[in-house]
Amino acid sequence: MDRPRSLPRIVAVGTAVPRQRYSQQQLLEMAGRDRTRETFFLNSDIDYRHLYFEPGFTGQETIDEMLARARQGAAELGVEAIRQCLERAGADTSAVDFLTTATCTVTLCPHLDTVFMRDLQLSPSVQRAHIGDTGCAAAMVTLQAAWNHLRAFPDHHALAVATELCSAAYYRDGSVESIVGEAIFGDGSGALYLTCSGTGFEVVANKTLIRTEHMGLTGFQFPGGWRRLVLSKDLPAVGAVVLEELVGSLLEEQGLKKSDIRFWILHSAGRKVLDRAKERLGLSEQDLCYCRDVFRRYGNMSSATVLFVLDQVMSSGLPRPGDLAVMAAMGAGFAAETALLRWVE
Repeated sequence: MDRPRSLPRIVAVGTAVPRQRYSQQQLLEMAGRDRTRETFFLNSDIDYRHLYFEPGFTGQETIDEMLARARQGAAELGVEAIRQCLERAGADTSAVDFLTTATCTVTLCPHLDTVFMRDLQLSPSVQRAHIGDTGCAAAMVTLQAAWNHLRAFPDHHALAVATELCSAAYYRDGSVESIVGEAIFGDGSGALYLTCSGTGFEVVANKTLIRTEHMGLTGFQFPGGWRRLVLSKDLPAVGAVVLEELVGSLLEEQGLKKSDIRFWILHSAGRKVLDRAKERLGLSEQDLCYCRDVFRRYGNMSSATVLFVLDQVMSSGLPRPGDLAVMAAMGAGFAAETALLRWVE
């Protein structure tokens, strides 16, 4: 009888942010203080954000300058996150068989997968998949792609990388949406290293829920080639309902209850989003401590954010064999993506 194959597991996480760190007060002054901006900047529950521009930046740049800044920043942050991830995994670049990348804020062709292959000197035979323009849930989709690859090729090793330059997606038209974007989004990159052996979070199951009737809740428009954030005021409420439905069905399929889950690794989208998720899922503040801390220290880094929360959990030293975690993020579509994780050694 064939022995059951081990499930793919996350054995290491790496993260990177720009060296430039700004307080919300500093960013408010740089953006131009007014009453509306004050409301969102200073009541966000964010202390600092890391952004890929120098002090004094006013946002007055051409599209070409914005694209160049995004591409340069994404290349630097992605490479740094991958290097840290591989170092933590005790792996060399030669070990990577599959690379999947994600972004919704960087425009490139060829895209970040080939940039990382070049800058890290990965094997030219690395298989790859780029996940573009799926919003804040994109890191979860890269996790699914890596998981699927390792299920087909259990002897392989995979990298899943989400890199976002949200500071290259600010669009100032005076709308509340654009001001909220300026007030909460940051830049960052996260990388996962997956194998079918070793210590880490085994990915037991993945599940997706896309509610296209809510497609207009979030995403981008492109007036004149610029990225203009779409962010409905209904997002926190609707998002929490969709997340509750998805998590509930995931746990039911696995024969689990919410009380069986020790760690909640949720995308730190914003204060209200986390508040609504806490209410709908019946969570405690302790359940959300890692999510809140990442948001306080970095803001919303779009798809990379949930990987920072995962990094905090894995670095805490608290997971024990058999501990379960739910990892989830929501994004354009309107989509919710989740994974059930189990700590193995």
